[in-house]
Amino acid sequence: MKEAATHLSGIILAGGKSSRFGKDKSRLELAGRRVLENLLEVLGQFPFQRLAVVTARGKAESWPEGIEILPDDQEGLGPIGGITTALRHLPGGVLVAACDMPLISAPLVEWLLDQYDPQADAVIPRHPGGIEPLFGIYEKNFLPALEQAIRTGCYALHFLFAAAKVRFVDVPEIFSAAREFANINRPEDYERIVKLTERKIGK
Repeated sequence: MKEAATHLSGIILAGGKSSRFGKDKSRLELAGRRVLENLLEVLGQFPFQRLAVVTARGKAESWPEGIEILPDDQEGLGPIGGITTALRHLPGGVLVAACDMPLISAPLVEWLLDQYDPQADAVIPRHPGGIEPLFGIYEKNFLPALEQAIRTGCYALHFLFAAAKVRFVDVPEIFSAAREFANINRPEDYERIVKLTERKIGK
Protein backbone atom coordinates (compact mmCIF):
# COMPACT_ATOMS: atom_id res chain seq x y z
CA MET A 1 0.00 0.00 0.00
CA LYS A 2 2.25 2.75 -1.28
CA GLU A 3 -0.52 5.26 -0.55
CA ALA A 4 0.37 5.04 3.14
CA ALA A 5 3.73 6.62 2.32
CA THR A 6 1.93 9.83 1.32
CA HIS A 7 1.02 10.30 4.99
CA LEU A 8 4.60 9.79 6.18
CA SER A 9 8.17 10.96 5.80
CA GLY A 10 10.92 8.43 5.30
CA ILE A 11 14.06 8.81 7.42
CA ILE A 12 17.38 7.07 7.73
CA LEU A 13 19.08 7.30 11.11
CA ALA A 14 22.80 7.93 10.60
CA GLY A 15 23.85 9.89 13.66
CA GLY A 16 25.44 7.21 15.83
CA LYS A 17 29.00 7.31 17.10
CA SER A 18 29.70 3.75 15.83
CA SER A 19 31.84 3.20 18.93
CA ARG A 20 31.67 -0.59 18.75
CA PHE A 21 32.47 -0.62 15.04
CA GLY A 22 35.29 1.90 15.17
CA LYS A 23 34.32 4.08 12.19
CA ASP A 24 31.31 5.75 10.59
CA LYS A 25 28.96 2.96 9.49
CA SER A 26 26.96 5.24 7.20
CA ARG A 27 29.98 5.44 4.89
CA LEU A 28 30.51 1.69 4.57
CA GLU A 29 30.10 0.11 1.15
CA LEU A 30 28.37 -3.02 -0.09
CA ALA A 31 28.83 -4.19 -3.68
CA GLY A 32 30.64 -0.95 -4.51
CA ARG A 33 27.96 1.41 -3.18
CA ARG A 34 27.60 3.18 0.11
CA VAL A 35 25.12 1.53 2.47
CA LEU A 36 23.33 4.85 2.87
CA GLU A 37 22.83 5.22 -0.88
CA ASN A 38 21.33 1.74 -1.10
CA LEU A 39 18.83 2.56 1.64
CA LEU A 40 17.95 5.88 0.02
CA GLU A 41 17.31 4.06 -3.25
CA VAL A 42 14.99 1.58 -1.51
CA LEU A 43 13.00 4.26 0.35
CA GLY A 44 13.01 6.48 -2.75
CA GLN A 45 10.69 4.00 -4.48
CA PHE A 46 7.84 5.17 -2.26
CA PRO A 47 5.94 8.50 -2.37
CA PHE A 48 6.94 9.77 1.07
CA GLN A 49 6.19 13.42 1.81
CA ARG A 50 9.89 13.91 2.57
CA LEU A 51 12.94 11.66 2.57
CA ALA A 52 15.79 12.66 4.87
CA VAL A 53 18.92 11.46 6.62
CA VAL A 54 18.98 12.33 10.33
CA THR A 55 22.56 12.72 11.49
CA ALA A 56 24.86 14.50 13.92
CA ARG A 57 25.80 18.03 12.94
CA GLY A 58 29.46 17.15 12.68
CA LYS A 59 28.60 14.45 10.13
CA ALA A 60 26.29 16.57 7.98
CA GLU A 61 28.79 17.06 5.17
CA SER A 62 30.23 15.16 2.21
CA TRP A 63 26.94 13.36 1.58
CA PRO A 64 25.90 12.51 -1.98
CA GLU A 65 24.30 15.46 -3.75
CA GLY A 66 20.56 15.94 -3.39
CA ILE A 67 20.11 14.23 -0.03
CA GLU A 68 18.06 16.14 2.53
CA ILE A 69 20.04 16.30 5.76
CA LEU A 70 18.29 16.83 9.09
CA PRO A 71 20.79 17.48 11.93
CA ASP A 72 19.93 16.07 15.35
CA ASP A 73 18.38 18.64 17.69
CA GLN A 74 20.39 17.11 20.51
CA GLU A 75 23.33 14.82 19.82
CA GLY A 76 24.47 11.78 21.74
CA LEU A 77 21.01 10.38 22.51
CA GLY A 78 21.07 7.50 20.04
CA PRO A 79 18.03 6.52 17.93
CA ILE A 80 15.50 8.16 20.26
CA GLY A 81 17.10 11.52 19.50
CA GLY A 82 16.95 11.01 15.75
CA ILE A 83 13.33 9.90 15.76
CA THR A 84 12.35 12.81 18.02
CA THR A 85 14.12 15.28 15.72
CA ALA A 86 12.35 13.84 12.67
CA LEU A 87 8.89 13.98 14.28
CA ARG A 88 9.48 17.59 15.30
CA HIS A 89 10.57 18.84 11.90
CA LEU A 90 9.02 16.61 9.23
CA PRO A 91 5.37 16.43 8.20
CA GLY A 92 3.21 13.57 9.40
CA GLY A 93 4.60 10.46 11.01
CA VAL A 94 7.87 8.83 9.97
CA LEU A 95 8.97 5.46 8.64
CA VAL A 96 12.36 4.85 10.21
CA ALA A 97 15.26 2.81 8.87
CA ALA A 98 18.68 2.62 10.53
CA CYS A 99 21.77 2.97 8.36
CA ASP A 100 23.35 -0.06 10.03
CA MET A 101 20.55 -2.32 8.70
CA PRO A 102 21.73 -2.28 5.08
CA LEU A 103 19.75 -5.20 3.65
CA ILE A 104 16.25 -3.85 4.19
CA SER A 105 14.40 -4.42 0.92
CA ALA A 106 11.67 -2.56 -0.97
CA PRO A 107 9.20 -5.47 -0.53
CA LEU A 108 9.75 -5.31 3.24
CA VAL A 109 9.13 -1.54 3.23
CA GLU A 110 5.97 -2.10 1.23
CA TRP A 111 4.83 -4.75 3.71
CA LEU A 112 5.40 -2.34 6.62
CA LEU A 113 3.44 0.36 4.82
CA ASP A 114 0.60 -2.14 4.46
CA GLN A 115 0.50 -2.26 8.28
CA TYR A 116 0.14 1.52 8.58
CA ASP A 117 -2.29 2.49 11.33
CA PRO A 118 -2.72 6.23 11.97
CA GLN A 119 -4.52 5.43 15.24
CA ALA A 120 -1.40 3.78 16.69
CA ASP A 121 1.52 5.68 18.21
CA ALA A 122 3.89 3.26 16.53
CA VAL A 123 3.89 0.19 14.28
CA ILE A 124 6.79 -2.12 15.10
CA PRO A 125 7.78 -5.34 13.28
CA ARG A 126 8.14 -8.49 15.36
CA HIS A 127 9.71 -11.86 14.54
CA PRO A 128 10.94 -14.88 16.55
CA GLY A 129 14.23 -13.08 17.23
CA GLY A 130 12.56 -10.05 18.81
CA ILE A 131 11.19 -6.65 17.81
CA GLU A 132 12.71 -4.13 15.40
CA PRO A 133 12.16 -0.59 16.74
CA LEU A 134 14.70 0.85 14.29
CA PHE A 135 12.61 -0.23 11.33
CA GLY A 136 9.14 0.99 12.17
CA ILE A 137 6.53 3.70 11.81
CA TYR A 138 6.18 6.41 14.45
CA GLU A 139 3.33 8.92 14.59
CA LYS A 140 3.29 12.48 15.92
CA ASN A 141 1.21 11.22 18.86
CA PHE A 142 4.32 9.46 20.16
CA LEU A 143 6.37 12.67 20.28
CA PRO A 144 5.38 13.79 23.82
CA ALA A 145 6.42 10.39 25.24
CA LEU A 146 9.75 10.58 23.42
CA GLU A 147 10.42 14.10 24.68
CA GLN A 148 9.52 13.15 28.25
CA ALA A 149 11.84 10.14 28.07
CA ILE A 150 14.69 12.35 26.90
CA ARG A 151 14.07 14.80 29.75
CA THR A 152 14.30 11.97 32.26
CA GLY A 153 17.37 10.38 30.66
CA CYS A 154 15.62 7.21 29.48
CA TYR A 155 16.90 6.66 25.95
CA ALA A 156 15.82 3.06 25.27
CA LEU A 157 12.82 2.99 22.94
CA HIS A 158 11.43 -0.33 24.10
CA PHE A 159 10.86 1.03 27.61
CA LEU A 160 8.29 3.44 26.15
CA PHE A 161 6.23 0.86 24.31
CA ALA A 162 4.41 -0.50 27.38
CA ALA A 163 2.74 2.86 28.05
CA ALA A 164 2.05 3.72 24.39
CA LYS A 165 -0.44 2.53 21.80
CA VAL A 166 1.97 0.35 19.86
CA ARG A 167 0.89 -2.10 17.20
CA PHE A 168 3.32 -5.01 16.91
CA VAL A 169 3.10 -6.74 13.52
CA ASP A 170 4.51 -10.18 12.80
CA VAL A 171 6.95 -10.32 9.89
CA PRO A 172 5.73 -12.89 7.31
CA GLU A 173 7.85 -15.99 6.79
CA ILE A 174 8.44 -15.02 3.16
CA PHE A 175 11.00 -12.56 4.53
CA SER A 176 14.23 -13.77 6.09
CA ALA A 177 14.45 -11.83 9.34
CA ALA A 178 18.10 -12.84 9.69
CA ARG A 179 18.87 -11.19 6.37
CA GLU A 180 16.46 -8.24 6.25
CA PHE A 181 17.34 -7.10 9.77
CA ALA A 182 21.04 -7.96 9.65
CA ASN A 183 22.70 -5.30 11.77
CA ILE A 184 26.23 -3.91 11.61
CA ASN A 185 27.51 -3.45 15.14
CA ARG A 186 31.01 -4.86 14.87
CA PRO A 187 33.50 -5.46 12.04
CA GLU A 188 32.62 -9.17 11.99
CA ASP A 189 28.96 -8.25 11.37
CA TYR A 190 30.01 -6.21 8.36
CA GLU A 191 32.10 -9.09 7.01
CA ARG A 192 29.14 -11.45 7.38
CA ILE A 193 26.80 -9.03 5.56
CA VAL A 194 29.33 -8.55 2.76
CA LYS A 195 29.31 -12.33 2.26
CA LEU A 196 25.50 -12.41 2.25
CA THR A 197 25.51 -9.71 -0.43
CA GLU A 198 28.11 -11.51 -2.51
CA ARG A 199 26.09 -14.73 -2.41
CA LYS A 200 22.98 -12.90 -3.63
CA ILE A 201 24.90 -11.29 -6.49
CA GLY A 202 26.42 -14.64 -7.43
CA LYS A 203 23.02 -16.32 -7.83
